[in-house]
Amino acid sequence: MKDDVYLSLFRVLDSEQQIITRTDQKAFTMLSLMGVFMVFFLVHFTKIQINWFNFIMLMLYLVSAILALIQLIMVINPRIRKAKDREDLPEINATYFKGIVSFKSAAEYGKYLRKIMGDDTRAYTMFANQVYSVAQINDYKNGHMQLAIKFFAVAIISELLIVMSVAYSRSLPFLFGN
Repeated sequence: MKDDVYLSLFRVLDSEQQIITRTDQKAFTMLSLMGVFMVFFLVHFTKIQINWFNFIMLMLYLVSAILALIQLIMVINPRIRKAKDREDLPEINATYFKGIVSFKSAAEYGKYLRKIMGDDTRAYTMFANQVYSVAQINDYKNGHMQLAIKFFAVAIISELLIVMSVAYSRSLPFLFGN
């Protein structure tokens, strides 16, 4: 029974870590797309005839593109606050890389893990805390990813409207004469 409890915790932890990986991949993909669309925009920027519609769309594009970039950076480099001191947690978090490298050697780390794993309550609490921490990171990243998607959509739509406006203003005289 004891192994089943830990196995379920490890499955949840693995699932949460896969979600983090997929969210990071989405953020990097969106950053690449933003770069491509920004280059496309800069190439055609000099062709834009400024009128009120294009000016408003240009401002909307710039603001939403900047906000999308900020949100994507928040996904890639999350700003997570450290949990307040809790008495039920071990003094060193042996499931987090900072805790692991705080040991002088792998042997010392192994001794500490054996000590923790000898106490079922402390071991389970430590791993449950790890799962909870990863889930909090996922929640944070997902929130910023959703905002980034919305800002990205607004930026792309406004950019496409500007391009359509430029194409319309340039082709109108040829289609219908002066």
